[in-house]
Amino acid sequence: MQGRDTADAVVIGGGAIGCAVAYYLAKAKIGKIILVERNSIGSGNTSWAASLLTKIRSKKQIIPLVQETYRAIEALEQETQTSIGLRQVGSLHLAASTDTEDQLNNLTSIARSFNIPYHAVDHQEVQKMLPWITVDEFKKSIFMPEDAFQDAYVLANSYARCASRRGVKIWQNAEVTNIHHKGARIEGVQLGETSISSPIVIDAAGAWANLLSLKLGIPLPMAPVRSNYWITETNPLLFPPEQPITILPDASAYARPETGALLFGLREKTSAHFHPQELPADLHGFTFGDPEDKWSILVDQGPKLHRFFPEFDKIGIAHYISGVSTYTPDGLFILGNLSEMEGFYAATGCSGAGVAASGGMGRAIAELVSGQSPFCSLDSFRIDRFGKIDPLSTSFRQICADARSNKTSG
Repeated sequence: MQGRDTADAVVIGGGAIGCAVAYYLAKAKIGKIILVERNSIGSGNTSWAASLLTKIRSKKQIIPLVQETYRAIEALEQETQTSIGLRQVGSLHLAASTDTEDQLNNLTSIARSFNIPYHAVDHQEVQKMLPWITVDEFKKSIFMPEDAFQDAYVLANSYARCASRRGVKIWQNAEVTNIHHKGARIEGVQLGETSISSPIVIDAAGAWANLLSLKLGIPLPMAPVRSNYWITETNPLLFPPEQPITILPDASAYARPETGALLFGLREKTSAHFHPQELPADLHGFTFGDPEDKWSILVDQGPKLHRFFPEFDKIGIAHYISGVSTYTPDGLFILGNLSEMEGFYAATGCSGAGVAASGGMGRAIAELVSGQSPFCSLDSFRIDRFGKIDPLSTSFRQICADARSNKTSG
């Protein structure tokens, strides 16, 4: 590809967030929009996501963004007259200690403030929903019936398909190597021997976003941090296909159904973090850290899950999936723009919730670009909220990794 092109806005990154941004920009009729993805749509971190779309979050600022994603999915299905496979199985939140009971009480208070339904369930109901779990130690159990999970790859491609139908040009297998600016004003992007002139650039490049923003002197306060989950062997009697998402903060774990098996994630005591330059352009086949970590994490963290899952040490493991999430020190997104560089916007720092909040992130960016007031406050997601930082330093990356390790709920 050679030559020059022009656009009214360029979106960098074809994951769930970038595709959502392109879709909402198209809905806002911004003008000519080009989405640039260096591989194929949804092929990066998006393809590894567990994709839990839990509505109630301890960080209340995220909730309106997640709610918008549900509205987006409904709109995408109406536009395409095709189901994208949302699995609305609900979520079951289980507390076995005084601390986690307090956390759960806080979540229910938040649910009431957002008018999101929930109800308490007794031990018998929990056991019926989750045949694999032992219920005796739970002090409180809450079911949230509206929660769902969604294949993130399908969601990203649905955003992209509907964006394309609205006129967005999607360039796949095209890598942005630089963002052009003149003084404090964005002028476009460079892709090898091709350039795109544009007054608006949205950096939604995920784990690689800093490699572009830092060329503008804009540090994004996040780091690539390893995420892990495992999928057991199939056992439909033990793992019913319609069982709810399960949140187990006492085990630093979550689980959801996966075609007759159980998909479960465990928090590492010390999460591995990476310099973005250590990550290849194509993550497929890449090993995030020591290949033996998948077993050492189970040995270290598994006993906490075994406490509630008696068959844990007997069930076979069919798959291990390791990817990267971009974590910030406070577990909140990076979403917005800076007055110091007119025309630059960031939509990244997913902190394990990027797929769930993708619709809201896309809408918020589109409203900023079009000069509207965002539908929800973005103050907590400011790019510059941590002041002067070096996001590539080992010390800052460790702070971001600790944010993931210390996370117990959404």
